[in-house]
Amino acid sequence: MSHTEVCFICEYVGELLDEKEAESRIDNDEYLFDVGNYDEEIPKRNATCNNNLKVESNSFQRKDEDGFTLDAVSYGNVGRFINHSCSPNLYAQNVMYYHGDRRVPHIMFFASKSIAPLEEFTYHYNYNIDHVYDKNGNMKRKNCRCGSWKCEWRMY
Repeated sequence: MSHTEVCFICEYVGELLDEKEAESRIDNDEYLFDVGNYDEEIPKRNATCNNNLKVESNSFQRKDEDGFTLDAVSYGNVGRFINHSCSPNLYAQNVMYYHGDRRVPHIMFFASKSIAPLEEFTYHYNYNIDHVYDKNGNMKRKNCRCGSWKCEWRMY
């Protein structure tokens, strides 16, 4: 992969939930992915790699009451098996196709750097430490074990 192209890896697929339903599943959150509610640094690269997807900016921030979440625990694809890393080789991107509803963009993973054969695909889950709660309002804590030299030691 050269410095001027970004390669599409896969889409994160799951059951589309409204905010109320997603909150009811918060205690089993391993496969929940908030849609359009993240602000990630995107590498400055040309978004072409033999695909015709229109890549949108991550600048759109949803309002929580208008939000949607993907739950891939029962309905998903290989995207649900991509692990967290504090030094990821993929990034998630909002992509619009088949409709124009910016509340529910498709979540696509793209390579952020050259990935060696047999290297694990990873992305940063973008949790905020001390900002994840269970449905009773208690703060949740999960340690990070990614092994990266940049490891933050906690996911949330």
